[in-house]
Amino acid sequence: MAPKSPKKAFEVNREVNELSLIWEVSKALGRSMNIRDVVGPVLNALAEQMGMTRGMLTLLNRKTGEIYTEAAHGLSEIQRKRGKYQVGEGIIGKLVKKGKPVVIPHISDEPLFLDRTGSRKNLQKTDISFIGVPIKIGTEVIGTLSADRLFDESISLKEDVRLLSIIASMVAQAVRLRQEVQEEREMLIQENLRLQSALKDRFRPSNITGKSKGMEEVYKLIAQVSKS
Repeated sequence: MAPKSPKKAFEVNREVNELSLIWEVSKALGRSMNIRDVVGPVLNALAEQMGMTRGMLTLLNRKTGEIYTEAAHGLSEIQRKRGKYQVGEGIIGKLVKKGKPVVIPHISDEPLFLDRTGSRKNLQKTDISFIGVPIKIGTEVIGTLSADRLFDESISLKEDVRLLSIIASMVAQAVRLRQEVQEEREMLIQENLRLQSALKDRFRPSNITGKSKGMEEVYKLIAQVSKS
């Protein structure tokens, strides 16, 4: 029996790693539908098993139109929080708007690549490839899944797109749940701010008569409550 060629061995090894990764995703989804519980291990596995470096999952807030980074691998917490975009802005925004995978062999050649997070600031960008896919429910884009890898001519970026697309379809329902929770939370925050503002206007001391020391203490108490 002839030995396998290096190329064939590489392909077989990749297939084994892909199946292992997909199995890990399914197990994570079986344990929890909290997207952070699921995506963290997935992004780590993409790095360890598939050679991808930085990875991000972003969500679209349908109320505000903002795209924000929900989970990431290879980014600090500060860098993750910087990852905010509008629909159509930069590569991530374009990915959400178009709803089609994006492949950039060399990010240095792409003017739309913003590196908003700053995670690639001190890296040689000619050596970095970017792969991003939309996360969809039906035809609706609800977020993105993306990763970097060091450019290597022997690695098929199309295969990376295929793998990320499979994972994106698997986590879509968990992403939808997280999206709805975050949108509800944002709505409650905005409503709370509106009520605080209305309370301040209604009970502003200048709008209430009464000059006694006791009334002044009441005004102060009202002001403190309206801030809480």
